[in-house]
Amino acid sequence: MKTKIIITLSLIAVLIAVVACEDRPDTYKFPTDEYFYDIPDVPVTEDYVVGVSYDNKYRDTLENKWWNSTEKREEWYTGAPQLGEYDMRQELNATLHQHMDWGREAGIDFFIFSWGGHGYNDTIIQEFARYYQQGHPKLVIRFDPGYRFPRSGTDTLLYNPLVMDSLRFDFDSLYTHVMNQPYAYKHKVNNRSVMVLTNITNTGNIPSINQFNAFLRNTVDNNIWIMAELQGQWTSPERWGWHAKNGYGGGAPVDGWLCPDSIKAFDAFFITDISTSNKDRYDGFYSFLDYNYKYWQNALEPLGKEYVPTIMPAFDNLVNNPLSNNYLIPRWKEGSGAYVISGNEPDAPQYNWSNIKENPYKTLANVAKRNVGPSRIVMIYSWNNFGNGTNLEPTQEFGNEYLQYTKQFFKK
Repeated sequence: MKTKIIITLSLIAVLIAVVACEDRPDTYKFPTDEYFYDIPDVPVTEDYVVGVSYDNKYRDTLENKWWNSTEKREEWYTGAPQLGEYDMRQELNATLHQHMDWGREAGIDFFIFSWGGHGYNDTIIQEFARYYQQGHPKLVIRFDPGYRFPRSGTDTLLYNPLVMDSLRFDFDSLYTHVMNQPYAYKHKVNNRSVMVLTNITNTGNIPSINQFNAFLRNTVDNNIWIMAELQGQWTSPERWGWHAKNGYGGGAPVDGWLCPDSIKAFDAFFITDISTSNKDRYDGFYSFLDYNYKYWQNALEPLGKEYVPTIMPAFDNLVNNPLSNNYLIPRWKEGSGAYVISGNEPDAPQYNWSNIKENPYKTLANVAKRNVGPSRIVMIYSWNNFGNGTNLEPTQEFGNEYLQYTKQFFKK
């Protein structure tokens, strides 16, 4: 009888160990004889941290057009937003409050808000702080230093101390009054304020991105955790200075912008777009992305860095770019399968994928969960980019389904 008890307890211990590490297996297995393979389901044994990029939409009341706030161009969109075309400046409470409530429904941990030193974003952040309650998404600042640095000339980190003094004042104030507040997201391991540094090429006139980020860290006593937003599609750590043999490289700038050791400057990296115009990548979309993310994670881990996997609910840029050769990523609707609505008019074309038998968003979520770092952050692009069809924000066609999917895929 005693022997049986020992065996039973041993089996229980083994089962507990297996379940405890099931979402991040110690041995990451790749097929050795194929590029295309199925992505297994990854159960949620511990909540993932979900971050979502947030765009500040507004209408031009003179021309009555909805503009993309970052690109300043008229934007058509895929699907009809449940809130219609909103103006964040004129309808701040109605839109932002609903977005925060929806974010809580989806289990989103933080929204990424752009901040460039001035503008109506500050008003949005103030209202975010006022309305914030436990369970709402928290806030992460996307910091763009380009507002202090010209794209050409000699006003650089080394030659203009007045610019740096102004930037120090701005950043310290931003840290004190926003990033260090209870409604701002802190890293779950080290409790530092999380921020995103963007438009890195706009700081190409700064001699060293390492020196610049050291300046930011010193300004706030190193109490920040900086993620580099690599704006664009799939890339590799080699482009940012990682070398398999010796960890960090050195030498001349790459592509005229960034020093090869610029990977030192950041704590984590992520991309903003997982779409592709490459047929091989598209045919093996999930496994190719899986390979790429794991390669990044393996490269950064010995350096004490982290890669944050990015996924998108869907992708369709044809309505704004009819000549695009990027492949569409369809949405999923229970009972209807996978399809894309390209446009927001009643007669907008629909593309169906009868061969797809499972929600593509679920498979992408599994890719992300297989490749998270210690912070367990997964990035979703985006909340409300209707122009490329990547929006998580509810539409009339899909309702709140993608909010529910997000919570189901990433929370216990």
